[in-house]
Amino acid sequence: MKQSIAQLKEDVKTAKARQDEAGRDVKRIERDMSEFDNNKDSKLAELQISLNKLKKNLHEKSAAIKPLQSEMREAMVESEQCGSDLAAAQEQLEDVQTTLTSQQEELDELLAEQARVKVW
Repeated sequence: MKQSIAQLKEDVKTAKARQDEAGRDVKRIERDMSEFDNNKDSKLAELQISLNKLKKNLHEKSAAIKPLQSEMREAMVESEQCGSDLAAAQEQLEDVQTTLTSQQEELDELLAEQARVKVW
């Protein structure tokens, strides 16, 4: 029975030591949870600031891009106009070349006729 009492006393000491250790763990966990809650709010604020910076940056870049897009549209319209002007000019060139060719043939015929008339 003495052994049993001694064993129980030892078990009580061990249990108290584990209880003390568990209490320290509880305090540590509560402190960690508190820090996490505080950090969560801090992190949320930090993310909100970062988001606001990104939005501002996007707005600035968007504002810078809009005039460039406008210039690009104008350049594309001008390019299309130049393309159609070029096509029209090429068509006119072909017409002029055809006219010159027929006039050259007509001139050659007239020169030949003039030479014939002089010979008579």
